[in-house]
Amino acid sequence: MWDLETDRVLNEIKTRNARKVLFQAPEGLKRAVEKEIEFLKTKIDAELMIWGETCFGACDLCDEEVTILGIDLIIHYGHEELSYVHSEIPVVFVHAYFKENEYFLKDVENILEKMENPTVTTTIQFKKALSKFNPVVILGCRAPVDNAENILFVGTGRFHPLMMAYKLKKTVKIYNPITREISEISDQEIKKLIKLRIGRVSKLLLNPPKKIGVVLSTKKGQCRLKSFENVIELLKKNNIEYIPIILNNLSQSYLFYKVDAYVICACPRIVMDDYQNYESTLLTPEELRMYLSNDFEYKFDEILENNFY
Repeated sequence: MWDLETDRVLNEIKTRNARKVLFQAPEGLKRAVEKEIEFLKTKIDAELMIWGETCFGACDLCDEEVTILGIDLIIHYGHEELSYVHSEIPVVFVHAYFKENEYFLKDVENILEKMENPTVTTTIQFKKALSKFNPVVILGCRAPVDNAENILFVGTGRFHPLMMAYKLKKTVKIYNPITREISEISDQEIKKLIKLRIGRVSKLLLNPPKKIGVVLSTKKGQCRLKSFENVIELLKKNNIEYIPIILNNLSQSYLFYKVDAYVICACPRIVMDDYQNYESTLLTPEELRMYLSNDFEYKFDEILENNFY
């Protein structure tokens, strides 16, 4: 189902004379990569290992964690390199392109025929198979679509289409090429979530926070240091006490400080998608600005290049 570019990977390992190679992949590809490693072991004399921790995307490179092991090369599957993420160890990105089947293009064409002025969006795995539709590729926690009338997302899961729906505040249709399921994120669902987020921010007006936790992730593509420093400056100007908190993986168990809310300067989706997993009030930097400026026109928080130094 996925093109793991075996010949290219073999060539990269040999050309670089890599003796210790680490393979990193998201959960959905780990088993396929396990089999790939078993095959590669019959072709090269090198120590091949797989990263068993999470891999949320190209934002989540594991180079710093494994430097102590003397890794020569990382093979990273399923994502495209981010311009603002720089690795301490050489990384080969394997896009894991979807191997087009007999019904894929026909399904997409049938859906597009019923849409007026459609814009096709997708992740890197389906870019090649969708080339005739000139798709917009979603890279990282960014939604590079601004004025599209009707959007079709081709891919698995709701993570990326939700991002576009939040940003554009409009319905996004979804086609899953694996299950062939067609669904959508409706206008009603978007309005419900935005109303909920505005409600969380509005509560701060009733009970103004005296102290806020400002959370930064050490994951390379989530370490939004400039956003982190901007939030701290805002809190200083508004005479709000704060505590800077540095984490790698965020979870409720780590947020036990005596604060009235946390501003998450890592992946904004922790706030948008996972807020129900936290007892504490979570805010994005944009939501903090809404509160401080008393402006309740909702703006989605994206990871942008200017968030970094």
